[in-house]
Amino acid sequence: MKVAALDLGTNTFLCLIAEVQSGKIGQIYEDQVQVVRLGQGMGKTSTPNIRPQFHPEALKRAETCLKEFSKAIQKHRPEKILAMATSAARDASNAEDLFRIGRELQIPIEIIPGSREAEITYQGSISGQKDFSKNFVVIDIGGGSTEIIFGKGSELKFSQSLDIGCVRLTEKFLATQPASAKSLQDLRGFIAQKLDGLIQAALKKVPFNPAADIALAVAGTPTELARIQIGGEFTPEKIDGFALQQRQLNDWFSEFSLLSSEQITQKFSVTPGRADVILVGVIILQEFCRTLGIEHILVSTRGVRFGVALEIEKRKKESL
Repeated sequence: MKVAALDLGTNTFLCLIAEVQSGKIGQIYEDQVQVVRLGQGMGKTSTPNIRPQFHPEALKRAETCLKEFSKAIQKHRPEKILAMATSAARDASNAEDLFRIGRELQIPIEIIPGSREAEITYQGSISGQKDFSKNFVVIDIGGGSTEIIFGKGSELKFSQSLDIGCVRLTEKFLATQPASAKSLQDLRGFIAQKLDGLIQAALKKVPFNPAADIALAVAGTPTELARIQIGGEFTPEKIDGFALQQRQLNDWFSEFSLLSSEQITQKFSVTPGRADVILVGVIILQEFCRTLGIEHILVSTRGVRFGVALEIEKRKKESL
């Protein structure tokens, strides 16, 4: 069946239109990505007693993006359409404004719970793998949250969503860039504290051999770093499976931490909307590799949208 699967993240919106059959992704007709920054300002306005709201400018960008996606959907006429919104939509008190945009464009939107997001991300991320006898660990660095997921083949074994997304932490710790040494130290300590306990708990339940098993990184930070390192335009065939080395992550940190977001954009031709948050993404990947004891991590161009596509087919089968 032909489906349209959308991932409405805190920083990035993605739209996959593809054939799905027997739990596998077949022909891909469209795979569009736009940086929307839906979570604009939410990290600054959130307090324990007050839920944050989507900024009017962010909702306007979301509407513009979804109108573009709608054109592609109308062109390919998929049998089923489903958009899943993640961390920012879970937090926002005015999430109904996003749903209204979806209804007007005939794009059904659901807020995906953190627990389901992990499962859907995992299935999407490993959908391009060939050897399912191995253990996998997937890290999905979003704008509002980061998911850490352990599994054996296609079976998810352990997952947790952490509030350490790159937009959220950029707004919380890096008010200016280049940031002070103290800000960077506080940021790294915060990330390390979140990751260390989680991964140690996971390893007690799921064995992971750094020499034999596979660690995958999905979403904007790893794909952007791979694109910069390879050079040229974003080419999924070249980026998918690219190994990001720990030593290269260390070099990226050293370089990015000395630059403003404008300088990062100019020097590395970073995709608009990613330059100011990429440093946080690099630190998350550094700490993830350190805690897990791995020298490199493989980039996956797949993720939530591929999992959503598989979820659509699964729901259809369950309804029969």
